[in-house]
Amino acid sequence: MSSNKLIYSLLFVVISAAAKSLNEDCCTITEYSQVPDVVETCKNIVISNLRVPANKTLNLNLQDGSELTFEGRTYFDYFEWKGPLVNITGDDLIVRGAPGHVLDGQGELYWDHLGGKGIKKPKFIRLQGNNSRYENIYLKNCPVHCASVAVSNSIIDGWLIDVSEGDKNNFTGHNTDGFDLSSTNLILQNSIVKNQDDCVVVNVGANILVRNMACYGGHGLSISAGFSKDDFTKNSVYNVIFEDSLVHRSPNGIHVKTHADSGPGIIQNVIYRNIRFEDINNFALNIQQDYVNGEATGIPGTNIPIVGLSLDNISGWMNSFNESPTSEALILCGDGACDKWEFHNIDITGAQNNSICTFQPEGYSC
Repeated sequence: MSSNKLIYSLLFVVISAAAKSLNEDCCTITEYSQVPDVVETCKNIVISNLRVPANKTLNLNLQDGSELTFEGRTYFDYFEWKGPLVNITGDDLIVRGAPGHVLDGQGELYWDHLGGKGIKKPKFIRLQGNNSRYENIYLKNCPVHCASVAVSNSIIDGWLIDVSEGDKNNFTGHNTDGFDLSSTNLILQNSIVKNQDDCVVVNVGANILVRNMACYGGHGLSISAGFSKDDFTKNSVYNVIFEDSLVHRSPNGIHVKTHADSGPGIIQNVIYRNIRFEDINNFALNIQQDYVNGEATGIPGTNIPIVGLSLDNISGWMNSFNESPTSEALILCGDGACDKWEFHNIDITGAQNNSICTFQPEGYSC
């Protein structure tokens, strides 16, 4: 699918979401005990200054067509568990944050430099549903993964994910992915992520447009495929565009990785264009097929080919004064597992070392 066709195919999402109007009656939740009854009886819900008890999920299984607004501070008492702290499900939803609101995960109580390998930490928010719009949400201090998104025909717009406090004391925050996407027909746009892991990562799905993102301190704009031992569909990513975005102070600018210890899958038709890098301190372009047990091995697999990868107008600078050496590109492909790549208008300065490439994209010299 061409990039323009992908964008046009997603426009219906914008039109349908914009056509929704506010319901007249409103129910307000100020105590956790109110949640089940309000969710069951109301379709226009306000959550206002809510404290969520320890070891509890704010479970919002909304009626189709509901509208949900967060106002004030919603926060979650400390407990070592897997979460999520918030679960929002339903179709034809509008979920929004009012001016001045915050969802506070109190991650500073959990961070131990170890992320998922340390004490149990709850994932923050999970979105599941169809034909919905999620806008102007502020997530603060995710304990680990911030937003897990499994939706279709939907828009995420105007979010702020701020885990910048996790940079303190030599990065106590870890595995604080901004957006983990397992979705179809999704637009993610106009959002800011300050964290210590992937800004956006696509794990599985198709027809995804990510644009106008500002990423600070994380691990860049990523695709990571291969989390099933036997399901091809769960290991596959199709038709993804990242465009018009900034990556600042990150080990990687663009990162595409496959898991060599998974079953078969494919990454096909991916475009990165108009991406600006600032202060990249490892690889500006990092594409590797060698992950095993979540770690790079240097031995690429062939189980998940990367077919049809386009990079255009990628520019910026790397930090040559960082303690770890920098290279413009790492391209580590298994034998015959990379095909139909085109790189054009790549302008990156400041790399200390030569690029490392086992595959040569058209239009690019390693």
